[in-house]
Amino acid sequence: MIEGSLNHRSSVIAKASYRAANRMIHLQCQRGRPFPSRLTLKMLQFAADQGHVPAMSRLGALLYQWGVGRAVKRSGLEYIRMAAKGGDVEAQYQLGKAYFEGALTYQNNKAASHWLALAADRGHPRAADVLYESQRGQAPLEPASITSFT
Repeated sequence: MIEGSLNHRSSVIAKASYRAANRMIHLQCQRGRPFPSRLTLKMLQFAADQGHVPAMSRLGALLYQWGVGRAVKRSGLEYIRMAAKGGDVEAQYQLGKAYFEGALTYQNNKAASHWLALAADRGHPRAADVLYESQRGQAPLEPASITSFT
């Protein structure tokens, strides 16, 4: 009983941390700051480390797109991978695209097709096009950068 209560409490705190971080990102973007503050990233990381799938996806995308150095970008890709496994459609698309492009991970058309097909089946607007291109063995239709979630 106590363990269930603690899990629920940490889940509520993770959700609140994620919501506050998203609000801070929105405000920072309105003020012309393209990358979130360190505090905002820590809040997202806390929520992601508590198992909050949308936080994993958001943090992963930010680190993968804006991170400085391969290690930070790989960390972002790992958060994207965890979010994709957790069922996040945007993360499934981004992971499939990463496998297709082979930028920070080895190029794997089978894995790319798997994740892109999942995202397309769940209604991602660009996944079907990139899946088609990956099966034809061509370059992606859009730039390699991760799209913004805001």
